[in-house]
Amino acid sequence: MARLPISEVFGHDVNDHSAEGKRDRQRMWCPFRDSKCTKGGKQRPLGICPFGDEKASTSVCRVRFLERSRIFVDAGRIAFGEGKKIVVVPEMRLLHVPDTGKRIGKIDFLIAVLDADGKPIDFAALEVQAVYISGKSVRPFFNEFLRTSILPAGGRARPDYRSSAQKRLMPQLSLKVPVFRRWGKRFFVVVDHPFFAALPRIRRVEGKENSEITWLVYQLNRRESGIGYSMSDPDVVFTLWDDVLTALREGEAPQQSEVLAEIAARIPQLRSFNT
Repeated sequence: MARLPISEVFGHDVNDHSAEGKRDRQRMWCPFRDSKCTKGGKQRPLGICPFGDEKASTSVCRVRFLERSRIFVDAGRIAFGEGKKIVVVPEMRLLHVPDTGKRIGKIDFLIAVLDADGKPIDFAALEVQAVYISGKSVRPFFNEFLRTSILPAGGRARPDYRSSAQKRLMPQLSLKVPVFRRWGKRFFVVVDHPFFAALPRIRRVEGKENSEITWLVYQLNRRESGIGYSMSDPDVVFTLWDDVLTALREGEAPQQSEVLAEIAARIPQLRSFNT
């Protein structure tokens, strides 16, 4: 896994020393949702948006994908066509828990299309997955940058694509996709290009009509000015749920003969019993 430096803090490039950048860092503000950052805690948020280099970044905060709200327009256009009025419902809980009155399975966003009277007539799901960080804590480096506006060297944290996919994304998809698949509703997953490139190969299908999970894969590219990053147009990838499930499953089952061979090799160290 590549080790990348922190590239944006509270929505601004670490090399952005403008008045706006300094102001947002001082008030711990997220410009992508126009409110105070809450990543890692409301009182002392860890306001790191992506890790990156001089060319591109990988997002470690899903709010980073809200730049210009384009993910909603991109998904809505694919799901419902051009020129439609849509609304976005954040964090709706999906599944009823019997006899409790509670609901689980929170969808990041539901995108609903409205008719001429402004009533919702159809909807699609949109999940957003950023990359989690592993390795040495980045908070000391983050705090040092806030204090000095200089990013210290020596950080050993890194984007953990495998854990993000198999321990974070897959459990969420396994809970939610079957419901939307049964309903015949579109399901979108937003990720960035480094994350998608790190996934096991997933078989693609042709056209949105055949797609059960549509991936919107964005690149965070360095701006021509050399300061900050901007989201590219998405690569749109159409896939089937069974293929995603197979590709992202945690490991592959061995042959039974392999299991027996390993048991045989370990017998001298194992306890035995009579039945």
